[in-house]
Amino acid sequence: MTDAISTYLQSCKDLAAATERATETSGSIDTQARRKAYQTLTELGDQVRLAQRRLVTAAKQARRVMPVAEIEEVAKKLDKRDTTESAAVLVKAALVN
Repeated sequence: MTDAISTYLQSCKDLAAATERATETSGSIDTQARRKAYQTLTELGDQVRLAQRRLVTAAKQARRVMPVAEIEEVAKKLDKRDTTESAAVLVKAALVN
């Protein structure tokens, strides 16, 4: 469970950093640099979605051996963000279904 959350958080951080770089590059006249930045964003976006799926799967598997409240607490401790993309929100949504 913690590995899935850590991977998800790192993927989100990587995507945020790439987004900043792409924003800076967007004003460039170098089309190759813009293309590479877009490709990087696409790849990292795919990684974030894969990490989300793995996190949801890990939460559902953890539900078999851990109480739901404990699973949610682990997610809240590891991801302190208060956004709809936080690990805690994803875990809670996965455990409701």
